[in-house]
Amino acid sequence: MAIAQSIFSHFGAFLMCIFLTLVPYKGIALPVTDTLADDCLLNVELISDTHLEEKELLRALFLKTALKNFNNSKADIDAIVINGDLTNYADEPTLAKFFGIIEEDTDIPVIAVAGNHDIGHAGDRDVTDISREEAYANYLRYRNEYMGRNDETNYFSTEFNGYKFIVIGDEVLDGGKWDGITMTQEQLDFLDEELADGTKDGKPVFVFCHWPLEGTVSEDIVWPESGIEKDRYDIAPVLEKYKNVFWISGHMHSGIKAEAADRLYGIKSCEQINGVTYITLPSFGLINSFGLPLGGRGAQLEVYGDRVVFRPRNMLTGNWYKNAEYTFEIV
Repeated sequence: MAIAQSIFSHFGAFLMCIFLTLVPYKGIALPVTDTLADDCLLNVELISDTHLEEKELLRALFLKTALKNFNNSKADIDAIVINGDLTNYADEPTLAKFFGIIEEDTDIPVIAVAGNHDIGHAGDRDVTDISREEAYANYLRYRNEYMGRNDETNYFSTEFNGYKFIVIGDEVLDGGKWDGITMTQEQLDFLDEELADGTKDGKPVFVFCHWPLEGTVSEDIVWPESGIEKDRYDIAPVLEKYKNVFWISGHMHSGIKAEAADRLYGIKSCEQINGVTYITLPSFGLINSFGLPLGGRGAQLEVYGDRVVFRPRNMLTGNWYKNAEYTFEIV
């Protein structure tokens, strides 16, 4: 309801965001999975909100097609991140289906981040009667088995090509929340320590969390009250202590948006606040708003010696959206 109200209250901007992204005023790139330049140091595919269901076939086919395209990339892909809402209803058969697909359809390492639909929506629409605590345990079990880890928490860090990836997630405190996130102080301390370690040599660090921070990447326009509440979890000051920090989220289904939409309407996919770069990803499996509406979209993140490049594209057809590319200097 909040999303629908936001769209209708900004209907002109909603239509223009779609139009501006479709018009190729920055040129057209060939539909081939490749990097901008050969000196790329890290190449990561980003998708979010696959929303798989056990008996729904199209979204699984979307994911399989994207993985096939990644496998056929002209350039090496170092990792794939699927940033939350892997499933629609937190049921174990769909969770098994998701991890079965990524196990069988690609040899590229996949980081699968839990979202509210994977934990908070346990029991939704009578698909399953498990509790959020049981959904949490199921997700950890499948993720650990796939990644060869033994984590007891929904947060961890890993590295690719010497660059640190930090995964932040819901911990289901006091029964958890439906669409929100609950976190311990231990997780926030972990984030602080990992940021300090990852940035000590001047490299960028990438934090993956399904939820955006409140007030970032147009959260207050696209989906009010969908972000991590500042008065409950004061995360921004922790991020702002360090240079070259990227917070990458999904959740809002806000679509790919041309950078012109930011200039004209303040509705954005990427922004920098007090030195921290915030990026929101479109929904891969479901309809989007305030940008290209259909699913199947994501982005490629490329790291070079002096910059990080965010390059959205259609993961099914390979078409790039040059109007929505962002380049961030490493400082």
